Amino acid sequence: MPPTAGIGIIPSFMLYFHVIIQAASQPWNVTFDVAFAALGGVSGVFIEPDGSFFLASRPGEPAWQVEGNLYDQGPSLAYVEMKGCCPEERLDELLRSVGWPEEALTFQMVREGTQLSEAEFRQAAVSKT
Repeated sequence: MPPTAGIGIIPSFMLYFHVIIQAASQPWNVTFDVAFAALGGVSGVFIEPDGSFFLASRPGEPAWQVEGNLYDQGPSLAYVEMKGCCPEERLDELLRSVGWPEEALTFQMVREGTQLSEAEFRQAAVSKT
């Protein structure tokens, strides 16, 4: 069966993270409802009406999981919290739900207390392996 839309992909590496994600420029150009609908369309995502979501590996894949929450502020997203580990391809699917790559994002590493650009975040998340 050929890999499609992230299903059946064997990751080249995993990203490990606990981050608060925000739009680099405020306000975020994505609403809670738009992000909610987009996340609901990602294969394997389970999402609750309050914006909490969960995504995990499929049987036969290396084990991984991501959980998170969408937080709104008026009409737009305020931030997204995500933690866990996953292949980079699956993280990209989640980030597209909140407007990436058109929307520049910043990543606050919760435990480290540092604010990173996307490139810095990806480097830090890979180095935790």
